[in-house]
Amino acid sequence: MGTDEQIQKFAGGEVYLWLEQESSIQLKAVSGSDPIELTANEARKIAAALIETADRLDVIDLPKH
Repeated sequence: MGTDEQIQKFAGGEVYLWLEQESSIQLKAVSGSDPIELTANEARKIAAALIETADRLDVIDLPKH
């Protein structure tokens, strides 16, 4: 998993989110063969983390002058 950034964990460790090599957002959901069940609060936390990470990626991708 990501070496550059800290891995964020959600849903009791079944969902992972990280910024990979300052070039992409990685999202991994693992729960065997069953779907992962999220509460509304867990879904909001993941959504907020995705937005925050996307904003950080936007800053990284800005052209350097």
